[in-house]
Formats: sequence, C-alpha cells, structure tokens
Amino acid sequence: MTTTLIKFIATYLVSFHSLSFKDVNNVTINMSSFTNKKVMIVNIATNSNKIGQLAGLQQLKNQYNDSLVVIVFPSNSFGNENRTNAQIKLFCQTNYNSNFIIAEKSNVINNNTNAVFDWLSKKNKNGDMDAVAGGDFEKFIIGKDGSIYGVFSSKISPTDPSVIATISSTF
Repeated sequence: MTTTLIKFIATYLVSFHSLSFKDVNNVTINMSSFTNKKVMIVNIATNSNKIGQLAGLQQLKNQYNDSLVVIVFPSNSFGNENRTNAQIKLFCQTNYNSNFIIAEKSNVINNNTNAVFDWLSKKNKNGDMDAVAGGDFEKFIIGKDGSIYGVFSSKISPTDPSVIATISSTF
C-alpha cells in the first residue's frame, strides 16, 4: 500500500477504546475503561426465543471475570424488545441473576444505530470487517487491542466451544 492510501484509511478508522455508550441507568460507559480486557458485546431482546442465552452470558461473566467484560445491548431492531430500560434491567437481574453491563435500549441495525454497533458494522471504521447483527443474540468478541476477533450468530450458544476457544485465545 502506498503511504497516501494508508493515511487515508487511518483517517477514517475509529478506535474501539474511543467509543462510549449509556447504560440502563443513563451512565456513560467509556470503552477505554476496558483496555487490557476482552469484551463480549451481545444484542439482546427479552422477548426473543433465544433469551435463555442470558444464562450462558452470566456463566461467561463469572468464569472469565478477570479477563472478559460482558456488555449486552437491548434492542427492538428485530421486533422482540418491548420493555423499557428499567424493565429490561429488572428482567435480567430477576430471571438470570445477571451482573453484566446492560446498555440502554437502542438500535443495532439500520437508522440511528448506536455508536458501538455502527463501529462493529463498518470495516471502514473498525478496520476488521463489516459485522452487522443478523438477529437477536449476535455475539461479538473484541480483543484487548480493540480488534474484532470473533462474531457468532444467535444460533451459537455463548458457552459453545468455538466461543470459549476465542475467549481463551491470547489476543
């Protein structure tokens, strides 16, 4: 690649650790606070037929607590989330004893996509791939360096050996 092309590409890339989002309590969370940790991002919907995956996400949170941050992004982008932020938080805590980070409800595809899923879905921003959520409970694993290392469909359990292998890798 020419130096000009490299500078052009670098101009548009956005660091994962420069992103931020609001959680269900309206507190701004900066991804920079997760430097040197792996991050699993999952779009969820409490009325999805995949809701049982919340138990697996909590299991991963517990098992890899020192090295993995689990963040769920509730969304009605696929028509399965009619609860409010407060209701989503209560549902996750009551039914799954969850203590992972819950973002505020937002769009993960199409118009007004939240900043994190906008970054995930555009290779020209993340430098890795166009990783667009294809349904509720799509899982994205971000390495310590802020690169995308794994994308897993909603059909794959959070505790599937392929997910565990990616989390356990030394990136």
